Amino acid sequence: MKVVATILTFNRLEFLKEIVEAIKGQTRKLDEIIIINNSSTDGTKEWLSLQDGLIVIEQANLGSSGGQWRAFREAYGRGADWIWTMDDDVVPAKDCLEKMLDNDIPYIIRTPLRYMHNGKPFFNDVLTMNLSNPFSSLWNDVYSKENIKEEKTEAVGITFEGPLFHRSLIEKIGLPEKDFFIYGDDTEFFIRAWKAGFKIYVYRDATMKRKLPYVSIPPEFNWKTYYMIRNIIAIDRLNGDTAVRYVRPFAYLLRWLSRVHKPADIKTVFKAFFDGYFFKSNK
Repeated sequence: MKVVATILTFNRLEFLKEIVEAIKGQTRKLDEIIIINNSSTDGTKEWLSLQDGLIVIEQANLGSSGGQWRAFREAYGRGADWIWTMDDDVVPAKDCLEKMLDNDIPYIIRTPLRYMHNGKPFFNDVLTMNLSNPFSSLWNDVYSKENIKEEKTEAVGITFEGPLFHRSLIEKIGLPEKDFFIYGDDTEFFIRAWKAGFKIYVYRDATMKRKLPYVSIPPEFNWKTYYMIRNIIAIDRLNGDTAVRYVRPFAYLLRWLSRVHKPADIKTVFKAFFDGYFFKSNK
């Protein structure tokens, strides 16, 4: 059984050093470790060139989605049976992989319970998704203190911060949406996995530390705002039931228009709306 870890990095050399050390030190040894470098400019390329035991892929900065797309493709193409993927800003406990790889059932996707830098659990994984009610949010129940009582908790919406999945998932649903760039690519991917019949579980005893604090949607528009709006609308258009596909995008449009502060914000909202509504999948 070949198990491959993939790490996506961009301009976080000190973080990358820590996660590479943690991955190499796993109690269940990896067969290969793949690093996708999104054109870092902080010395990452030079440092990677001096390391042993890593497969390094250099590419243009295609964002988190383009990076994960490449990571999954590379791991699958190299014959990985199990793919363990993450960004550079998390650090798995030394037994994280061993705890998740407790059986070889291919239709079970596993993800670790993540902890914030202050030592508290990060309650972010979503237990159910709303793909049918256009007047309610996409995300429903969120993993909470109550769920920690259970060794494993079934979920739907998880992130690319440590999930472990079998190669059959890619065979069944394809790769992440390459052109999302940032935001929502993990949500869209795991919705497809859930709809295809895969089971997703949060493993309480497989743990991972997040290096950065959680940042909610900022009140002021920034360069990420466009992708937030476009991609959430695209997720509905690609995966929602009929009412969600055709109605909820307009609710998002109105919600974001209510947040604008200047003419440029209005332009951003409408461009994101139309680009999301007419988004073409490029998996």
